[in-house]
Amino acid sequence: MTKAKPFNVASGIKIGIALVALAIGASHYLRGPEPTSEPAFQITPVRLNDGRVLNVQTRELTVSQWQDCHAAGQCSLDLSLQLQGVDYPATGLSFTDAMEYANWLNKATGGNWRLPTFAEWQELAAEVLPEKPDPIFTDPSLTWASTYLTEANSIGRSLRPSGAFTPTSHGIEDLNGNVWEWTQDCYAGASDQGTKISADRCPAFIMGGEHEAVMSYLVRDPARGGCAVGAPPAHLGMRLVSDG
Repeated sequence: MTKAKPFNVASGIKIGIALVALAIGASHYLRGPEPTSEPAFQITPVRLNDGRVLNVQTRELTVSQWQDCHAAGQCSLDLSLQLQGVDYPATGLSFTDAMEYANWLNKATGGNWRLPTFAEWQELAAEVLPEKPDPIFTDPSLTWASTYLTEANSIGRSLRPSGAFTPTSHGIEDLNGNVWEWTQDCYAGASDQGTKISADRCPAFIMGGEHEAVMSYLVRDPARGGCAVGAPPAHLGMRLVSDG
């Protein structure tokens, strides 16, 4: 079994990482490796319809937050060439990348952070997502064309700073933006949806976004990697949750 690579103290990444709660409204912050210019991310608790409380990352993971993991040697992708100086979401992330970050964070903090299920993501985003448009074609043989045209991204591909889109009533931001977020729900094909497949054997996962999409787990660029189901997303990113 390969040992986890230790934090590089020389680069300023310290071993002591703690979960610190700050009384800021209904939210608190998870602090990342020190020294850092900002908390790793802000958290908002949300009570779901089934009564569970879900702690939700208020914004999508940012470039600077991702780079903390990369600097620690636990996230392979280097996003240092992405937009800097402003708080932008980390994009170009595959499902495997998202798992690297979640695993690093949980080992570092002793937490239980994970990707949301698609049902959880839909419930969190319901109040800010646009209403599903009526199909353009009613002929069953043209269902594919109707789906593609009505699900085309209406926001555009230009990446915007974090917080640029409508927040929910709980203060969760950018759920209706143009960064599609990985969920933990496996998609193995329409005929196999009753079959439970473990994440390490799943070929593709459902993305949360303006419209539903399914991406292969290794894809970082949906324009080049293709989309298993639905119109291609503009960007691929992530947001973590934990059970309260």
